[in-house]
Amino acid sequence: MSLPDEFERTVTLLQDAAIGHAEGPEAPCLISEVSRARGSALAFFEGHSQMDGEFFYAKFCLRGQVRDDLAREYFQDYWPRDERVPRIPRLPHGELVETGDLYTEREKKTSRAYNESLRDMEAQDGLHMRLDGPEGSHIAWILNDSTERGGWGSDQVGVIQRLQPHVRQFVIVRQALAEAGAFGASFGDLLENTRFGLIQLDRSGRIVVANDRSWRMLREGDRLMDQRGFLRIRVPTENAELSRLLGCALPPFGTRGAAGSMMVGRSSSRGPLVLHINPVGKQHPHSQTRRVAALVLVLDPATPAPIDPALVTAALGLTPTESRLAVALAAGHTVREIALSTGRTEQTVRWHLKQIFRKQGISRQVDLVRRVLKLGGVSDSR
Repeated sequence: MSLPDEFERTVTLLQDAAIGHAEGPEAPCLISEVSRARGSALAFFEGHSQMDGEFFYAKFCLRGQVRDDLAREYFQDYWPRDERVPRIPRLPHGELVETGDLYTEREKKTSRAYNESLRDMEAQDGLHMRLDGPEGSHIAWILNDSTERGGWGSDQVGVIQRLQPHVRQFVIVRQALAEAGAFGASFGDLLENTRFGLIQLDRSGRIVVANDRSWRMLREGDRLMDQRGFLRIRVPTENAELSRLLGCALPPFGTRGAAGSMMVGRSSSRGPLVLHINPVGKQHPHSQTRRVAALVLVLDPATPAPIDPALVTAALGLTPTESRLAVALAAGHTVREIALSTGRTEQTVRWHLKQIFRKQGISRQVDLVRRVLKLGGVSDSR
């Protein structure tokens, strides 16, 4: 496969992997292959040092294999004292920096991270790039040593620079779905998820289908709207940006689509919405059945993070089934919706609910919802 073909394949797989529907190598391995690096790493984090840094996603790849063992070893043994850590967040967005430039000459002789961890990962002569994430977060993209005998060539650097926006989009969309508890979910589960909006578009940009949350947003008409079957934004400047992104995601046949994101303000006191527009590749499981050419994820950053049922099990002494039911109620689902989504009858769901009431010494759903939301640090404004 030629380099241009390999680049196109990598971008398409990254776009599908962002929404959890790609098969084959994971993102860092795809990136390593097309950039001709011995491996790569991707990380999404906040903070500027080991003292305040918090990682939400990190994946290491070496010689075509995902190496979770190396990731564990690095964060356990080397990260607390790795001299480059506080320097990465200060790098300019999108600028390539040689790994050696993140260590002083003295540190190259004394640093355990440089002389042990990076040596084992074949990354002492690699490259680093920091990308802006949402709300002050950072994306660290690290490429291990080049596989080329003469080191990094201009053609490799060109490929890396062209990949940069696609890598950033992959991490941002993947993390947004992860925070909504939906990364890796089936296509049906994505449509049923009530924590974000999901809109399917055909090649002309016409709405094919949308989940309940999206339809509510479109009916409310607070910026987002359905105009004769097409997704639009009331504010002209924002609508122009939406049109531009849709044009990139839905190009003429034979041209690869490009993913993109934008903010959409709201007339109410609520904060802005985030739109992630992702083209759908041929390998997407529903690309051939409903004319789906792009997915639009509509995320509300103000929506609280999902509560882990395991936390509810431990804190309230419920069974796993009861905990999932309690979390679903706290998320705003009705007994009927829970029955439909779990394949149970409403009578069975109500029986489980009575068992929870008995264990908790309560008699109302609202009391249960308040207890569950309190575990997640969320107040019940209802």
